[in-house]
Amino acid sequence: MAESETRNHRATWDIQAPPLEPRDRIIAAASRCLAAVGLERTSISAIAREARMSRQTVYNHFETKQEIVQEALTMAASAAAERIIAAARMNTSAAGFVVELCLSALREYSLNPAISPVISFVQGDEVRRRILSPHGLATARHFVEPVLSYVPEREHDLDEMTETLLRFVLSLLTLESGVTRSQDALRSYLHRVLVPALGLEPDPAYDGT
Repeated sequence: MAESETRNHRATWDIQAPPLEPRDRIIAAASRCLAAVGLERTSISAIAREARMSRQTVYNHFETKQEIVQEALTMAASAAAERIIAAARMNTSAAGFVVELCLSALREYSLNPAISPVISFVQGDEVRRRILSPHGLATARHFVEPVLSYVPEREHDLDEMTETLLRFVLSLLTLESGVTRSQDALRSYLHRVLVPALGLEPDPAYDGT
């Protein structure tokens, strides 16, 4: 009886997750390729090899490399979003939240090889217009909305705050300067410029260093 129970218990733990659908396998493979070799060296052939399928199978599900890359970046960005928001929520003030939100987003998009190729896309005017479209702003609002737990009276300003912060992030991602030379310099800049631009009170915990 005990041996039978042991076998049943082991069988329960031996259950494996169902295999990914071909389309999901392709997107996951593209994400790994982007992280390993970057955007330029991520090709249909490389994705097919990583997914262990033929190029034709890849083309059966996607027409172009760009289509696959955009899906992979979206998947990676969704995973990064939770980390970005979690880091920002550790602050005790609205000012600290928005500064850390911006810093965390810049770190992820600049240093995470799975999503850093996004920078080359956002430099185009058409992509910027889409990001700042009503749909793009509605998506970005998800990141900024937790600020209302600090300043619930600012709910009517949330859309404007979202657009302002998004414009800061886009600018800092694509235009390097002395402000972006270090995390400390960038943090100081955001406290001096972003916080008042959003109409928030200074962070009492920030001493300017």
